[in-house]
Amino acid sequence: MSQPDMVKAIEEAFVPLLVINNTGGEDRKILKQFNEPAWNYQVIRFIDEKGKDIIPRKDRVWSLPALAKRMELTLKKHDQPIPQSLQKLL
Repeated sequence: MSQPDMVKAIEEAFVPLLVINNTGGEDRKILKQFNEPAWNYQVIRFIDEKGKDIIPRKDRVWSLPALAKRMELTLKKHDQPIPQSLQKLL
């Protein structure tokens, strides 16, 4: 994440969490909780405070525009404002 507006949008509207999918310990527990396979492609999930998906899980979201659209959809579905930093990316 080297695009400044993307970083700002994430910091303003989300709580990012990195789960390493090829280690044990707490990361492994989280993989099991979300039924995610080890050694998988990266997945960006948008979950609520109860750990439920706000929008459906999708892997292989690798482009900035695709990620920005999913962020926008998540915020709209969760009745949250769209930060100006994210609006610039849409």
